[in-house]
Amino acid sequence: MKKGGIPIKRLISLFLTLILLVSIAQLCTASSLGVGARAVSMGGAFTAIADDGSAAYWNPAGITQVKLGVSPTLGVQGRIDDLKAIQNKNLQDIEGALNLNYGAGLTMRHFALNGFGDLKGQIQKGDTQIQLTTDRVMRGTLSLATEMTSIFALGLNAKYVLVTTETVTETMDSQTTIENTGQGFATDLGAMFKVGKLVRVGAVLKDYTITKIKLDDGTVYELPTKVVVGGAVKVPVVGLVVAADLEKPLNGEELVYHLGVEQPILGLIFLRAGGYGDKQGLNFTTGLGLKLGPVSVDVAAALEKENTGIFVTAGLKF
Repeated sequence: MKKGGIPIKRLISLFLTLILLVSIAQLCTASSLGVGARAVSMGGAFTAIADDGSAAYWNPAGITQVKLGVSPTLGVQGRIDDLKAIQNKNLQDIEGALNLNYGAGLTMRHFALNGFGDLKGQIQKGDTQIQLTTDRVMRGTLSLATEMTSIFALGLNAKYVLVTTETVTETMDSQTTIENTGQGFATDLGAMFKVGKLVRVGAVLKDYTITKIKLDDGTVYELPTKVVVGGAVKVPVVGLVVAADLEKPLNGEELVYHLGVEQPILGLIFLRAGGYGDKQGLNFTTGLGLKLGPVSVDVAAALEKENTGIFVTAGLKF
């Protein structure tokens, strides 16, 4: 390494710090794609489906469709070059952002208790310093839902939100750490309407802030409050499910659309594909599910212009 540069040992130390933060976050068990490999593989078009262990995340009204479910999930996103560098243990080649989302919990017909979170880490290297920045948002969620009629359900998420931002700066001679935390409460309101056995419509108000989340340095962290409406249709005989969501952030950002399909094969294998985006362009997703009785395993991949995401979910549903 050239004189005056940062030793590889320093970079490894910083990277291990990021891994440690990831591990802690998993034990405590939101990427923009959301939680759950099945939903991600369908482009996030899941508001009108929401019938597995991740239902509370997508639409709390959907938990009325789950008698009992447990569904731990994990997803990671990053530049292909960075993901390859991690796989090959070439840590000196890492320079970019890595995002992690995770979730776990228990879902029953009218009640659910879940933990969902997002961890975003970024490494920036210079000739004389390396900087690691992490943003963690963790949500502890209590969900309640009821069927108002045989075709209409309402649901509510009450969420405790913990936000932590941390910046670690390494130079040749020193290390400095700046950490800020804040906490608050938010809610989701969801509804689901069934039209016969083949059509569903869903709507959700997500991340509506009840109390401000003020960090230690005085800044206020704004949750991305949004309204999402969606529909899903099941094609008779073949069983193909086609779903679409429209997502409108209330902070003035652009409308985001989500599209997805799921094709079951013999009730054991599920092929999925989808996409999401705005007027700037479309990103593609794909995935596969395996189901044997109450046990399921789902994997998904999200292909963005600069990032690749891999998601895995194991589920137990009755």
